[in-house]
This record gives sequence, C-alpha cells and structure tokens, in this order.
Amino acid sequence: MASSNSDTSGRARTAVVTGGGPVGAATAILLAQHGWSVQVFEKASMPSGQPSQHDQRAYRLTMTVRALRVLKLLNVNVGPLITTQGKFFEAAMFKADGAVFMSAKVPMADDPPCLRAFRDEVSLCVIKSAQQLYPHAIKFHFNAQVQEVNLTRQTVSVSFGESTMTQANIGYDLLVGADGAASAVRLALQQIMPASYVRRYRHKQVYSMTQMTPANPAKIPPYAVFHAHSAKEGIVLWDARGADDCRVGLVVPQECADALRQGQTEETVAMLNASCPALPDYVRKAVMELACSKPCFYPMPSWTYLSQFHGPKTVLLGDAAHTMSPVMGQGLNSGLEDVGVFAECLQQHQDNVDMALPAYTQQRLPDVQAIMTINEVVASSEVGLRVQDQDAAHYLWILGHKILLMVHVVLRTVLHKAVPSMFSGPLVASMVQGSLPYRALTSAMYKDSIVFAAVLLSFAAFWLHR
Repeated sequence: MASSNSDTSGRARTAVVTGGGPVGAATAILLAQHGWSVQVFEKASMPSGQPSQHDQRAYRLTMTVRALRVLKLLNVNVGPLITTQGKFFEAAMFKADGAVFMSAKVPMADDPPCLRAFRDEVSLCVIKSAQQLYPHAIKFHFNAQVQEVNLTRQTVSVSFGESTMTQANIGYDLLVGADGAASAVRLALQQIMPASYVRRYRHKQVYSMTQMTPANPAKIPPYAVFHAHSAKEGIVLWDARGADDCRVGLVVPQECADALRQGQTEETVAMLNASCPALPDYVRKAVMELACSKPCFYPMPSWTYLSQFHGPKTVLLGDAAHTMSPVMGQGLNSGLEDVGVFAECLQQHQDNVDMALPAYTQQRLPDVQAIMTINEVVASSEVGLRVQDQDAAHYLWILGHKILLMVHVVLRTVLHKAVPSMFSGPLVASMVQGSLPYRALTSAMYKDSIVFAAVLLSFAAFWLHR
C-alpha cells in the first residue's frame, strides 16, 4: 500500500517550487521532510549573499521570532547569519523632531530573537541547509524561468539559461508559487478566479540605498544597527553591521526623486539640513552625498492582496500570495510563517494535499487580512499611497482604521500605566517584534474602540440626565 507521500504506484510524489528565495527554499525543505521529491526553479543565479557596493536597490530585512521559529522547525542553520550581527541588534525609529518613537536593543545569542540580513544572505543560508539535509530529495535549478503554468495538465514550462530556446515541460503533483510579487503561478490562478481576486495599492514614495565608507570607523557601533529618521518629506535610513558594512538610504516622493536624477538637489539638501536632528553627522554627510550623486530610485513593494491562496494542486506562499510594504518589516516574516502554517495543515491532514490546501487558506487568510490592513494603515501615514489608487471609500476606510489603531494605542497605554497587573500595553510591538497573531491586533483594535465608544456614550448619557 502506498504511503501518504507516494502515489498509487509507490513513486514519491513530485513537487515543483517556483522561486528559490527564502520562502521557496524553506518550502522545499518542508516537503522533503514529508517525503516529497522537490524541484526548485529560480530565475536568478545562485545567490552570493552580500550585494555589491554599488547596488542601490538592496536593503536588509529583519527576521523576528515569527520567521526564526519556522527556520528552526526546518533545521535550517542560521549560524552564519548570527556571526554577522555582533553582540547586539539595535533598532530605533525617530520622529521628525528627533524624538524616539520606538526603540529596542537585544543581545545576540545562539537562539536570537531577531536577525538582520539581506534577502540573498537568507536565501543562501536556507539553500545550503536544504542541500545538506536533503541532497537527493531537493534539486535546485538556477537561471530557470517558469514561462507557462498549465493547471489542467499539471505541468510547468521552464526555460533554462539566458536563451529561451532550451525549454522543458515538468509535471508535478503539487505546485508551490513562491516566486514573488510577479508570480507566474498566481497569474495562472487568476485566470480561473473571479475578477476581484487581486487588490493592489501602490506607494507614492521611492527609495535608494548606497554603501557608506565612514571617515572615522571608531564611531560606528560594532554590532547591527537600524535607524529610521522621519524627515519633512521622506525618511532617512541608516543600516550597519559594524564599520565595514554600513548602508544609508533615502525614501522620498517620486517628484523629489525625479528632481534629484536631474541634478536639482537644493530642496532635498535644505530638507535634510532642517530635518532629522538625531541623525549622526557622518550619516547625514553620507545621505547628502547620495542625494547629490543623481542616484537611481526604485519603487517600494506595493500591496497585492489575494482572497484565496490555493487552487487545484497549487498553493501560494509569501509575496506571491500577499505583497506588502516594508514599512513594518513583516514581508519575509509573514512569508516564512506561511510555510509554518502550511506545515501544520499538512500534518493535520496526514499529507492529504487536497484537504490541506483549502485548510491552509482558511487558517491563514484572517491573519493575512489583518497584517495587510495594519500595514496599509501605517504605511499611508509614513510613506503615503498614490492618489490615483484611492477613491473616496478607500480614503474613508484608511481614515477609520487609523482612528481605530490610535484608540487602541492610547487606551491600552493609559490603562496599562494605571493598572499594569490587569491591562497589557498596546499590541503593536508584540506583533512586530514577536509572534503575536496578526489578527489579535485588529481584534483588539475593534474591541477597544467599542469599549471606548461605550464609555463615551455612558458619560454623554450621564451628562444629559444630570
């Protein structure tokens, strides 16, 4: 009798994973753990880890407990990432007046609560673990572009190398779409889904990053640091892992980026001189040099929000299912958590994919809806949304949820300070830094607003009946 990870002939079932990034490689390990034969197709070359000094697009990502516990479950060795952090990781967000909005400094250990790394560093780490753990079950194909997905025949057409002349049709028993925001798998699923399947909003701001060479290396902390300083029109980023690995970034509106590309720097330089009072002088100097270098600017990831994460023998994970702004640092964390939830569904349904796939959507969708809501509300304040993407109804929706989030933060802060033994503080930090379910925050927002409204109505009724 065939096992749950074999077909009726006893052959190991075959999974095709599109996308060899952290989410795709982690999913390959998960499926290999369950006895699947896995082929991973990645359109880029084998990741090298660190970007080049002249790469103005790459920025580091923060992995929190939400992502790290999934990598631990999959036996991924994150030791190489830990060694790059130093003894601490320090993160801080500053308001335009220089006041600290949020900050944290955590010690690094063998089992750290967070890590900061480039996407390619994480990809390389997971790929190497996959190759070491399951050398026969997992095969990676780099420079391999998925050209077409046939959901009916359960095949994908893949081209290899720079030439599209070398192609092959690969059959699968399970197709995993982990190929990012421009997912070929999602595109195929859209053909059989309702027209309202995808909802998209875009940032009105763009960003540029650059490597920084400090004049005085002794001033750079010998550990991982990430600071975000709000300016009048934009954000200044400082991202370092010691003196040899420093990057600065600039987030500005598109019209400001266009002016900088044309060498019109006066307004931006004046803005930077008048803003970010807490910004170290050597960082300010590096940002000024970036602004005056006619840098390339890149769009920040837009929101692509799906209402279903599976199709026939198909599942979407990570950015292929839900692309979001990097403002709250939850893109990679939520993507790897997708893998953990999918693992739970496979376990619960004893590797029965036909039952696990709808269970995954049912279990995961409420949390994705929650983080997309929170992310969009926060980003609309921090970096803004393009006006052409918003109608009056969407504007009112954003405004309403901003009020709900503000009520939650203020009410929980007051109650926690008054009676700390009975009330917890705002849940935002627990969600961002820990593993609190995303839906727990939106649920608290709605409940706290109801309580706040009830108290106001009670006071109003009492006042009227005096």
